[in-house]
Amino acid sequence: MKRIALVSLGCPKNLVDSEFILEQLEKAGYTIVSDPAHADTVVVNTCAFLTEAVEESIETMLGFTGQGRQVVCTGCLVSRYGDELLREMPEITLFAAPGTYDGLASALQSGTRYLKACFSGVVRRSYTTTRPYAYVKVSEGCSNLCNYCLIPGIRGPLVSKPHGEIVDECRDLASRGVREVILVAQDLGSYGPDTADGIRLEDLIEKISLIDEIAWIRLMYMHPATTTESLVEIMADNQKIVPYIDLPIQHVSPQVLKAMGRKGGSDAVRKAFDLLKSRAADVWVRSTIMVGHPGEDDEAFAELEDFVRQGYIDHLGTFAYSPEEGTVSSTMNDPLPREIKEARRQRIMEIQQDISRKRLRSLLGRRLPVLVEGRHPETDLLLVGRSEFQAPEVDGLVIINDGSASFGSLSEVEITDTMEYDLVGRIV
Repeated sequence: MKRIALVSLGCPKNLVDSEFILEQLEKAGYTIVSDPAHADTVVVNTCAFLTEAVEESIETMLGFTGQGRQVVCTGCLVSRYGDELLREMPEITLFAAPGTYDGLASALQSGTRYLKACFSGVVRRSYTTTRPYAYVKVSEGCSNLCNYCLIPGIRGPLVSKPHGEIVDECRDLASRGVREVILVAQDLGSYGPDTADGIRLEDLIEKISLIDEIAWIRLMYMHPATTTESLVEIMADNQKIVPYIDLPIQHVSPQVLKAMGRKGGSDAVRKAFDLLKSRAADVWVRSTIMVGHPGEDDEAFAELEDFVRQGYIDHLGTFAYSPEEGTVSSTMNDPLPREIKEARRQRIMEIQQDISRKRLRSLLGRRLPVLVEGRHPETDLLLVGRSEFQAPEVDGLVIINDGSASFGSLSEVEITDTMEYDLVGRIV
């Protein structure tokens, strides 16, 4: 049988899809290899949220076809551009949009070249890694309709996965050694109203927390308008929910958020932070900010600067607005040159870097629970792990230079030094 490798681009939600794709192909008899250099066929699960992501997806695929490999294109690129890709990229064997991945193997065998997006459900998370954490997708799509965002068109409206399936999925992952479950969605807080029983996110979290082997539950991609008092209370009361939340705010200026079409506007942003800081003790907040969107004048940017300077955000990603074809925002007057947008992005990051550095330094001498993940990628003499306020791949690591622990264990680590993004400590 043909050997197949997969390259997953974009966010953790895409990674869940990627592992589902591999599971389907393996069941169909294909041999899965980790290195594309050893594969006959390479599946590239693409991202198309921004123009840069589109370019990366296309360059990745053309790189493999240039090596003489058969390439299958899955993911958001197919949703965004549809069967136009058949004409533009004849060298690609198959284009398969989200919602069609259970038909990949038969499409490859029959010579089908295009599978149209089907927004009808949420894939189950397969376990194909040896890491002690797993992303679990609780819903697909989004119904918020922000003016700058393509996701509703690419991924469809909100579809929640039945809570029983999610709990069973988490229980299965726990039986395979997963200690941390990371709940992901386009908007995690919108989970539930479209299901038959209308169960809320808070109820889902409580059910997952009853699984003995699960030590940590992490919440990612929460819209400020869906960050409720009851959710924050369960974060404060349930010891398995780590004191961490990914809360993309995009901006704080009322006029900018109105231009963005962000649900709840500035009031929702400030209310969410008020709830988190008053109810959930020592919660760490990761957020995302967009600078330079139409409507951001000097006064609006100054308001954003002031908000960031207050230190409400512990981890921050910032990017400069660029119009994406097909969005409402792309039809608006965009007076700011790219240089000013980039200067504003750098200014926000300079402010945040100082805040983050001080936040990490405050941990010197503290003893923290750390999920040990394995050897340091650069040396076998060090272990690496993450504390409760560090999400995988985006928030830094705890480097352990003294002591030993089994992979996947929770160990108490005393912090002895800090780096720009990472911590250093010893097992106690």
